[in-house]
Amino acid sequence: MSKIKFTPEQQQMLRNNPYTVRVTENVLNLSKEFKELFYKEYLSGALPRDILEKYGYPATILGKERIWGISHMIRKQFEDTGAFRDVCTPATPTIANSPEERVRQLEHQVNYLTQEVEFLKKISSIRSTRK
Repeated sequence: MSKIKFTPEQQQMLRNNPYTVRVTENVLNLSKEFKELFYKEYLSGALPRDILEKYGYPATILGKERIWGISHMIRKQFEDTGAFRDVCTPATPTIANSPEERVRQLEHQVNYLTQEVEFLKKISSIRSTRK
């Protein structure tokens, strides 16, 4: 998240953009349609800054970090799910496609929980020896 907050005037200007779903002083949520346009142009070689300015999002208002964040999140959303979504639409949970993937996930969970139990044992032994 960018440290630069949107002023009320900037928020109003961003709200007037048809591709804006929601804007607060810290957050700008973009529509599914904009994300599709952005990704298509990004793949054709356009720079994120130029794409945003083309569709009415001035780079001077967004700032370098926020432009990078928007670009990163749009690309990540497509890589993770293969589609875009509006803010209101919850992300679909990832379901293991194969038994091997499910086994891998469960092994990871067991290893994590084992580490957590060992950590808790150490904490409780420290507390009991301090008496």
